[in-house]
Amino acid sequence: MISNQSVRQLIFSRALRIISERSTKGDTRDLLLEELASRNKVQQRRALNALNFLVSNRALTRTSICSRLADIPTFTAIINCLCNLLEEHVEKTSTTNSPILPKTRPMGEKKALNILNVLLPENIPGALEAGIISRWLCRYPFPCAVAEPSRRRDVVILMKTWWSDDVVMSSIFSSLSSHPDGIKQLRKHGLMGSMIEENDHDDDDDDDDDGDSDVWMVDAGDAGGSFGRTPSRRLQEGSPEEQALRRRRREAMVLSDGGRPIGNDDIIQRPID
Repeated sequence: MISNQSVRQLIFSRALRIISERSTKGDTRDLLLEELASRNKVQQRRALNALNFLVSNRALTRTSICSRLADIPTFTAIINCLCNLLEEHVEKTSTTNSPILPKTRPMGEKKALNILNVLLPENIPGALEAGIISRWLCRYPFPCAVAEPSRRRDVVILMKTWWSDDVVMSSIFSSLSSHPDGIKQLRKHGLMGSMIEENDHDDDDDDDDDGDSDVWMVDAGDAGGSFGRTPSRRLQEGSPEEQALRRRRREAMVLSDGGRPIGNDDIIQRPID
């Protein structure tokens, strides 16, 4: 026997599906995307609330709503919305000291990021064509990018290292960097280093004993805190000798009998000129 509560839940779920289907088709969908891209804050907020509900509600997870929304017109409206929200990065909304999370993120941006993160894996090429990198991320005020000296080319690496500071944005970068065209655009717009630079970062991450790793820290004497960094080889081009050393490290042969940990004696390098 079906309980009254089960009947109510069934009716509610079916009603939600009907609403979601009507909201993502025809004139209703066009109006929703128009309001999302609008500079009118009332319309923008209304559209953000509606879309965030549609892509996040558990009762709708089995519907095809995400696949219906993951197209270029929707991504274009979302990117337009996010570009409009860049102008609101003025007032401090967070006290978190992070190289990837701005302290000025407006509330509306959080919902827009969540919507984008849900839809992005469905159609990364569509999001790229809509300008997710070329129109929005290339202008985004990442703390590491606006600091002096700028670490703009390290944004992708810092997203992997500091992902817990900004989980949703890190997830967006993870999706983009998993696609060949995403990697090309990230490099083209200066948010990701070259392949050689990426390898150098990996090499430096393995150097536990050189003591010059890059560290972002909060000033102990300032309650508000500020970011700085220690001098680091990984942030500089380095002298020709340092570059040659990194190349030799990558080209080194490592020999070990497997019965003990690998040590310096196991590493055979070409003679230093």
